[in-house]
Amino acid sequence: MPIEKAKVTFYRVPQCGFYLRGEDNPSFGTLQSMLTDLQTWSRGKQLAATKTFEVADGADFLPVYLMDITSDVDSFVITIWNQTPATEGKVAAAIGTSNVGDAEVVMNDVPVGGIPGFATYFWFVPGANVFASVRFQHLVTGQKPMQLYMESFQEAFSRHVAWTDPQPGVDIEVAGYVANPGDVVQDLSPRFRTQLLRKPGLHDFILNNADKVRKVLRKTTLKLDRPEQLSSWQQFLGWTHMREPQIRPDQVKVQYELPAAVSRPDVEAMIGDWNAGHEREWDDYGFKMQGSAQTPYWLSHSLARKEFDLDVRRNSLEVVNSDSLLLALNQNRAELMQLIE
Repeated sequence: MPIEKAKVTFYRVPQCGFYLRGEDNPSFGTLQSMLTDLQTWSRGKQLAATKTFEVADGADFLPVYLMDITSDVDSFVITIWNQTPATEGKVAAAIGTSNVGDAEVVMNDVPVGGIPGFATYFWFVPGANVFASVRFQHLVTGQKPMQLYMESFQEAFSRHVAWTDPQPGVDIEVAGYVANPGDVVQDLSPRFRTQLLRKPGLHDFILNNADKVRKVLRKTTLKLDRPEQLSSWQQFLGWTHMREPQIRPDQVKVQYELPAAVSRPDVEAMIGDWNAGHEREWDDYGFKMQGSAQTPYWLSHSLARKEFDLDVRRNSLEVVNSDSLLLALNQNRAELMQLIE
């Protein structure tokens, strides 16, 4: 099988199961039981039948589907299919060499029954209460839609759902949740909450030494299809006396360094901004401090994240075979799990 580079980022699962309002511990339900339920529920289903939620108007992403789930003794690999926009059965592609204001767009047919989209991958290790996003060719992890998918699955499709006769005009209606069939139905809230797994200490070190910061470095990715980010990029070009290229890229990576004296609240604001944008490939803050080496302290170095060479095979140009991915991850398991220690 060919070797491919994959970026692996770990997350904790602080809450998974069914909760009384205001409680932090579940009445029942675990990460292991949710994944087992999902695997059982998905058997024999068509892809289109695995959608667990409808997106709200104006949401940042479209529906997602369960493409595959495979497991071994103590871990699962889940492949999520993330739907992308289509217009009347066609997907659009803008020609990069066409001019602004007169851009050429071509439309390609989507096969009947096809769902345009892309795949994202997640490795769950329930015994450690963690999972990892595994990225190959795409810049996004798809973690947020996957989180909503799992919570919505618990809400309406897990073994713990208790149904009632629906009201007129309603297809299905949930009465509540039970630990086991025949138990008293309880009014509980299904939850699947995640958080980036960070190594302790680095952010606290930067905060506690904010008065020693003398330079702040910023990495960010500008998406040039957004007017405000295009304007920022054009300002950068003006400051550096560079001409705009004939073929404008979809996005550009920018890094700059500023002499700065900052306060603890300033650093807290930077950490808050970075936390909100951590899924971007190129997004970071670095801090150079008085009396220390010139190597900056980067916020991203606190993440349990690393690039690995994985021996996998593909079902297609877009989709990595999940059995081969599970095998490759287990072959690198010792090194992977060191990231969360």
